[in-house]
Amino acid sequence: MDDEHDLLPAGDTRLKASISHLAYSPLRRSPRKSVKREIGIVGYEPENVEALNLNTIMPNGKRSRSTSPGPSSSSGGLPVPRSLSSSPFKKLKRGYAEPGVYAHLNFLQDYLREELDIMFCGINPGCLSAETGHHFANPTNHFWKCLHLSGLTDRLVPPVEDFTLPEAFNLGLTNLVDRPSAEAAELSKREMVDSVPSFLVKVAKFRPYIVCFVGKGIWDIVEKALNAKLGAETMNETTEASSASPKKGASPAKVRSPKKPKSTFGLQAFKFVHGDNENVKETLFFCSPSTSGRVVSHQLPDKAKIFEQLREIVQLHKEGKVDATDMTSVSP
Repeated sequence: MDDEHDLLPAGDTRLKASISHLAYSPLRRSPRKSVKREIGIVGYEPENVEALNLNTIMPNGKRSRSTSPGPSSSSGGLPVPRSLSSSPFKKLKRGYAEPGVYAHLNFLQDYLREELDIMFCGINPGCLSAETGHHFANPTNHFWKCLHLSGLTDRLVPPVEDFTLPEAFNLGLTNLVDRPSAEAAELSKREMVDSVPSFLVKVAKFRPYIVCFVGKGIWDIVEKALNAKLGAETMNETTEASSASPKKGASPAKVRSPKKPKSTFGLQAFKFVHGDNENVKETLFFCSPSTSGRVVSHQLPDKAKIFEQLREIVQLHKEGKVDATDMTSVSP
């Protein structure tokens, strides 16, 4: 049978050819692209097309770009949730804790005796030390390793044998503040300063050759209290002298504490003076870095080296070879 085009007039054939592109075809694709294909994710149905930065047709017939912020290029075209773009979690700093927070923990016992070579003073007991009943009990603390590496002990003494230090090595242990806490930051500055007088009473009673403050923060507190005490004594002496011989028309003298250089690790510029009849006539003050494992400014070898210097100074002081004439004298 002939083709159907042969059965139509020539004019009709030309008309059919001109409109053939309008005929339906199951293989023909719509010229409009799928939003899903544009995004690249199957099954994604945006609630707001404007959020995708698509052109929006306004009522006046003009096209307007969306003013909403565009998607991040690193997110594959999708808006980045705030929770994913926020900064990593940071550990919160502890603040002051009332004594009742750690009331379930016991205080640590001091291990002291008269005329110690060194009285080690910590800031206050940590939770693990309070729970176990032993000084510097945290396994990450470098204290016991520093004692051994510096030659202050001939073996690595475990925390459970802390009570043996006075008898075996003539070393003692105490703390500035008695109550335990997880961190020193949970103590108030006031209670630390208020603990200095009772600490000085211990120094007067046991008369160690040297007090070593294990942590510069501890020494800063003690030094501040000592300067305040000396300043008050100087003020009283000046007031008494002025009242004893007043000058007409003269105003009371103003006493200003001289500025002292910022203290660092090692031997400090203070001495505790005992009676002349004592074997230990002066107790010197020494400051070492904190032996906590969280202190990264000084690693274990650095801390052990400072403890070694401490051992050498103790020996020199016992031999009377440390010149303490320019040191500031303090008393209870």
